[in-house]
Amino acid sequence: MRQLYTDQDEVLFDATRPVILNGIEDFVTRPDLADRSLPLTLEPIPEECRRLEAELWAAFEAERPRILGALLDVVVHGLRMLPHTRLDRLPRMADFALWATACETALWPAGTFMAAYSGNRDEAIGMAVEGDVVTAAIRTMMTGRTEEWVGTSSELLALLTSAVGESICRSKLWPQTPEALRGRLKRAAPVLRQIGIRVVFGGTGRARRSVTLFPPAVDAGEPAPPSPPSPANRINGLDVTVGVTIATGAPDRPPPGERGDSSAAEETISATDD
Repeated sequence: MRQLYTDQDEVLFDATRPVILNGIEDFVTRPDLADRSLPLTLEPIPEECRRLEAELWAAFEAERPRILGALLDVVVHGLRMLPHTRLDRLPRMADFALWATACETALWPAGTFMAAYSGNRDEAIGMAVEGDVVTAAIRTMMTGRTEEWVGTSSELLALLTSAVGESICRSKLWPQTPEALRGRLKRAAPVLRQIGIRVVFGGTGRARRSVTLFPPAVDAGEPAPPSPPSPANRINGLDVTVGVTIATGAPDRPPPGERGDSSAAEETISATDD
């Protein structure tokens, strides 16, 4: 792009924007995309609740000032908390998770975001596993095993082909060569790792084309049940429903409105919980 169309200098713009994909079926089947996605299943709108577009935008315009104010208050709170925010484990979208965690205590108890985000990622990974025949076959093969499997891509392809059945083997979704299977495994490795199955390629000498599959580790105990939901907050005229509470490394701070100082009004945030 030429600046002002008047000179020979190029101006470079660096921007990052989220991409919204809309569809009816679970069309995100590539594991690497699934691990970067936030799938949301929207509820159908009953006929008696449908609104004309003009009415919808009129209602939005009436709420726009408070929505903007709430978002700006959340950003202010996030900037204040970001230097003190730490995550025990960083997901693939690490900066997004850290920033959202820094902002969350303006609206919800600490840990609410990561609890929801982790559940969302688990759901996305589950859909990716079910949507990919190779990943699903590997999961079935390694479930219940206590020792790793070691062999070549050719041996693994023969083993999986005999296990999945003729209909899947004849489909276009099934790899027909060891090289194709190896490529599919490399794509599936991040998702398999999320469900506890580790894939290691290569070795030394004649074993450089080998594949090693490590089974999931045995779970040491049952997860703790979630805490009951807290009552809804009402900030800046909008309702915020509070979810589960999980401790994080953020410093302990009382919720806005309970500190008895001027900063309480500064951190008054509002948002709607869909």
